[in-house]
Amino acid sequence: MNTKPSARSSLIWWIIASVAFLRLLYAIAFPLDLSGDEAYYWDWGRRLSWGYFSKPPLIAWLMALAGWLGGQTDTGIRIMAALLGTGSLLFCYLLTRQLWGRSAAFWAVLLTVASPGNVALNLILTIDAPLVFFWSGALFFFYNLIHNRRYVRLWWVLTTVFLGLGLLSKQMMLAFYPMAIAYLANQPETRPLLRHRSLISAALLSLSFLLPTLWWNATHEWITLAHTQHHFEGKSISLLGILSRAGEFLGSQIGLLSPVTAFAIALLGLQSMRSFRLLEAKARFLVIFSVPGLILVCLLLLRQGINANWPAVFYCGFFSLLGAAVAGSPGLPEHWRRHWPRWGIPAVATGVLFALFTAAIPFLLQWTERTGSKLDPLVRLQGWSELAHELQRYRELHQHALTDPFLLTTGHRYTTSQLAFYLVDQPRVFRWPSEPGAVESQYEIWGFDPELQGRDALILASGDVPLLPESLYSHFVSVRQVDTLEITIGDHHSRSYSLYIAKSFQLR
Repeated sequence: MNTKPSARSSLIWWIIASVAFLRLLYAIAFPLDLSGDEAYYWDWGRRLSWGYFSKPPLIAWLMALAGWLGGQTDTGIRIMAALLGTGSLLFCYLLTRQLWGRSAAFWAVLLTVASPGNVALNLILTIDAPLVFFWSGALFFFYNLIHNRRYVRLWWVLTTVFLGLGLLSKQMMLAFYPMAIAYLANQPETRPLLRHRSLISAALLSLSFLLPTLWWNATHEWITLAHTQHHFEGKSISLLGILSRAGEFLGSQIGLLSPVTAFAIALLGLQSMRSFRLLEAKARFLVIFSVPGLILVCLLLLRQGINANWPAVFYCGFFSLLGAAVAGSPGLPEHWRRHWPRWGIPAVATGVLFALFTAAIPFLLQWTERTGSKLDPLVRLQGWSELAHELQRYRELHQHALTDPFLLTTGHRYTTSQLAFYLVDQPRVFRWPSEPGAVESQYEIWGFDPELQGRDALILASGDVPLLPESLYSHFVSVRQVDTLEITIGDHHSRSYSLYIAKSFQLR
């Protein structure tokens, strides 16, 4: 890795371009169905709005765009994820190169690419793909807005837009604002900027992106806020519960980052706190936008479980700082420059092995005939297109005996959205809540259209259950079970569904 800076700069552009090309090929060749969340958000994208049950609206807008460009196929959705992931990688390179030079940027990109979590981020189009993209871009543009005297208006516009769109991606983007304030307040030379008109206007204008979404929530009983609060409900605070959650979280982060990189980031975070006063402003910038966020996530383990993807944005700064440390960049503490360069090759090599294995899992499972087994971590991405195929046969079989039938499901929202996506005509599929009047997903917010009055329904219930929710029966003249569907996933797993015919739907 002792190539000259100019050669390394050229090489890294080739790496980024090659990675982007391979990601697009992988998205096309990926053999599994959409995840439940992807299909759910895709269904949102068919009814564009300023707000939705659990998330801000940008993921629905992106799904609508991906569906339009990709012909409403899963390949088009995966390509959109790959493009957003490549954009995040590009911002990682640009920020690290500006702060520390080409050598550090080279290592930061390699370390980012060589992580299993990056494989998933560039394949699954959920809220994390756009969030990391806009967070990475906001980091780059905000730093330039503060420290680059050229093109100030451009940096102001881009910072404002990326912050605003990040807020429309996921609520986690709000963490950017206190971190930005902490960075400005930390240095005497930037402290006056806290009162600067341009920064205040950028903050206010970016926050204003949320106004239509807040209005939507105000007209829907603040449903998104209530759902978000549910994520922070405390659970067991016993020592055993805390240790269990901590072990699960630690294992997930090791799996997402790879073992060597995960340990390196943990060690680097500890050293950053110990040496914070010795660090230059550019190092403090990365530390402030990464370490406090990860500490806060870890502290939440004391009272609740943590989703593995919650700290994703805080690793953006970590990878840049780790790239600088591995490159032995000038401006870092001397003991860092002596210690960290030896970590580069082991971290990248281990990460590449784990990332390649992660990418190969779907194909290895098929080759070894272990699909659907207990060793299959992707079982949730399988069987949906087969379910839609089987249901389509019943739709065609019973279409002459039913009056303009619509589709209705009970159980998890994923069944509803997956059928909506994988059925041939991609129809609107309705969901019946588990309890009368309960709002459990976006489907309950949409409700039932008046045009359904008097129409028959095909009802699909998850599991081999003899009875549907009692509240459902009163809305039809008659309901009878006609069959049971068994969807096999490989030789080791299956899902059961009960199929009903219901006559003459009555709105109450």
